[in-house]
Amino acid sequence: MDKKKFNAFTLAEVLITLGVIGVVAALTIPQLVKNYKEKVLLQ
Repeated sequence: MDKKKFNAFTLAEVLITLGVIGVVAALTIPQLVKNYKEKVLLQ
């Protein structure tokens, strides 16, 4: 029998990547919202 090699990401790799993206977003988005609110108030 031929063994086929699949080039794909494992579930663990996908979950870790999404976790890292989530942490970065959680740290970044509040600062962006704060900067946006300050710009709106200055106009």
